[in-house]
Amino acid sequence: MFDKYNNENYVQFSWRPRPPSLLSPEKEEEILKNLKKYSKKYEIEDQDISVLLSEQECEKRKQLKEGWERWVNEWKRDHEEQMLRDREASDVEEAEQVEELVDVTEEILPDVCIF
Repeated sequence: MFDKYNNENYVQFSWRPRPPSLLSPEKEEEILKNLKKYSKKYEIEDQDISVLLSEQECEKRKQLKEGWERWVNEWKRDHEEQMLRDREASDVEEAEQVEELVDVTEEILPDVCIF
């Protein structure tokens, strides 16, 4: 395995030793004998935690989606209100323009033919 790598720069290489066990040898043997029982117990606990976290994640996503939908609906409502205000403003401008055109008077010249 180390043939692939350049080892010239290594001065010392050693494995880190395992820390001593905190359990007595009898306790370690007992655990090894009952490993299936312990593993089932912890698998069930892990499954319960996984389901709980999944439910919490689903609830969180649901709240985020509802918040997003509220924001979109508020934006749409505000956008529609702004469009209505813009239309009303343009209607007022058109009415003002019409008024300005109606108020314009023309000077009528007498019928004089100039040849």
